[in-house]
Amino acid sequence: MSDRQFGPQTQLLRKELLESMAYLFSGDINPILLETLRFYFPWLSFALLINWLPEQGEDIYWVLIDSQRVAVVEIPRETNVDVKNVLIEVVPVSEYQKRTSTAVKRRKFKAALDLMREKERE
Repeated sequence: MSDRQFGPQTQLLRKELLESMAYLFSGDINPILLETLRFYFPWLSFALLINWLPEQGEDIYWVLIDSQRVAVVEIPRETNVDVKNVLIEVVPVSEYQKRTSTAVKRRKFKAALDLMREKERE
């Protein structure tokens, strides 16, 4: 789909999502996040970071792994974290949508879901 079909705000969201995916797969966002995703989803080549919450003891990431599922990954802030100590939960897209409270997060999620569906149609 051409970006011209989307308004400027959606185009910007799509661009940011794709840029964050590049950082995700380079390991620049968090190398343990990438290692965890590769461990649990070795087939993953397209994933979109839709939310990140830095907590005092851990970082929580929400990653759209396909058009049906979101991986919620909790990575402790300590050094030398083993992927087996990382908490991971896979939730249906419908459940994530119910938890999405702000209009900004809903727009970002919709843009991510559109990108994922486009990728799956290729």
